[in-house]
Amino acid sequence: MIQRKQTIFLILALLSFVLLFRFPFASFELGTVGTCYIGILGLTNLDGFTEYNYMFIIMQVLTTFFMSLTGIAIFMYKRRQFQVRLCAFALLVNALLIGTMFFTVSMVTKAISLETTPAISYLWMTYVPMVTLLPIRFAIRAIRKDEAMVKSLNRLR
Repeated sequence: MIQRKQTIFLILALLSFVLLFRFPFASFELGTVGTCYIGILGLTNLDGFTEYNYMFIIMQVLTTFFMSLTGIAIFMYKRRQFQVRLCAFALLVNALLIGTMFFTVSMVTKAISLETTPAISYLWMTYVPMVTLLPIRFAIRAIRKDEAMVKSLNRLR
């Protein structure tokens, strides 16, 4: 059924990733411009930055793919093994996104030509994909418990 606890975990993961499109995950001070923010959608307060824009596209694709996987997994409650596979694949996509986020921050700060490398401040949105690993893992555990319960009931018949 759709009102199981794994659905709550998957919806929580889905909603937390929606926040990635709204809030930046890193910032750095740039002397004349002020504070520049790095988010999934790109850089803010830094017009004309054209290098490494493909990294932002990759992050957008990974985030959208993760959201699609969890959204599909919510409605696959009748096919529990497939639901577990979708969640496991979502974990892999989430790990790739985390790596891409940190790689993008390091590449952006190297691409900006300054005398000194600006100090990066990681914001609270950096940790959202890391924390989202837990609800997905809990959802997998709950789906497997449901599958075990169904198998045990089938043995009784």
